[in-house]
Amino acid sequence: MPTLPKYAIIYYIFHPMLQIKIKISPKISLTILTMLLFGFIFLAKNSEAVEYKMGDLNNVETWQINQDINDKRSEIQELRRQIDIYQKNISAKQKELGNLSSQISTLNESIAKINLEIEAAELEIETINLKIENTQLKINAKEEEINKQKEILAEVLRSLHRQQQKNSLLEILILNDNFSDFIADLERLEDVQDNLFEGVEELQEIKLALDSDKGALENEKGELDALNNILEGKRGTLDGQKTVKFSLMSNTRGQEAKYQELLNQAKEEQEQINSDIVYLEKVAREKVNRQLELDNIKSDGLMWPVISQRITAYFHDPDYPYRYIFEHPAVDIATPQGTAIRAVESGYVAKARDGGNTGYSYIMLVHADSLSSVYGHVNEISVSEDQFVSKGDIIGYSGGMPGTRGSGPLSTGPHLHLEIRLNGVPVDPLNYLP
Repeated sequence: MPTLPKYAIIYYIFHPMLQIKIKISPKISLTILTMLLFGFIFLAKNSEAVEYKMGDLNNVETWQINQDINDKRSEIQELRRQIDIYQKNISAKQKELGNLSSQISTLNESIAKINLEIEAAELEIETINLKIENTQLKINAKEEEINKQKEILAEVLRSLHRQQQKNSLLEILILNDNFSDFIADLERLEDVQDNLFEGVEELQEIKLALDSDKGALENEKGELDALNNILEGKRGTLDGQKTVKFSLMSNTRGQEAKYQELLNQAKEEQEQINSDIVYLEKVAREKVNRQLELDNIKSDGLMWPVISQRITAYFHDPDYPYRYIFEHPAVDIATPQGTAIRAVESGYVAKARDGGNTGYSYIMLVHADSLSSVYGHVNEISVSEDQFVSKGDIIGYSGGMPGTRGSGPLSTGPHLHLEIRLNGVPVDPLNYLP
């Protein structure tokens, strides 16, 4: 390797598109270089991550987006205020329920509340989309700013390269009065070079921060998409409550006596079903444990009983229209009338009750690990009691359409009512389903 002449200093300048090895003279048009370098440093040092503040907005489009965001936030706040009012009215009326007019009035309040919740969620989604658009505009602006600074850096590098070609080692020595001045000039240039790289790194950090902001907003949009799925369930609940209202008016013809008759039937059925399930769960537990041990069947978790996973009523759902009669001990899964119902896990058929054209039909399976499952509003039963079924086997076909076989007196429309019980006690099915 050739040795360098005395006092020559070799600098390596790194750039994303080029790497230059140059000999730097301390007298290479310092005034021009300093103007270029400090111009670049000033821009880099004063670049800060963009915040959502009106004072920072230089772009009319960005300003308008922020105005839209603020407007939508105000609308959402107003909708939530109205929702709270409806909820208070519903809670108050639920304590007084017991007659047909109160039930219809509560359904009307609930329908109005769910409509507002859907509208508020749609506004939330629009707001997040505006935030993402706003952030993308700022990211684009920063990328353009970084590119401009890279051009300045490239010009600085080219200037340095030209100067080192013009000056010989002899000229470098002649232009300096003494050795200490020579070293001092070189150190100053080295400091400037360090500041250059710090400026580039800061700009890159700004872009990374903005990219991170965009990622966070995209994640938030994903959360709102999930919320939108829940609200699809709310729409199903809305349809169900409209169906309940229509069914009540149709079945009772506005007669209080007929309404009380339906309520009593529903209460009696619910109490009898719950009593049967608790008793049968204990009786069938020993059978299912023996069978599972004999067949060496190991559970790998439950499966969904139908293809649909859209929930229209949740476990202990506060919007359940008959909550004042009994808590909703299940999830209601929206699915067309006549959908095949599959066993969520292997087990014994402890109960297969056919309620006929006016009653409530359901199937109960007992599984390992102290679990059991109950499938309600069954239109057609395909298994028999004491039969052992494997996970995924078809056990019946769904119903729920008011007035159809197995739907019962207070059905809210086509769906599958699914209960999961632990030691006979209802638990939230969503904690067990994949």
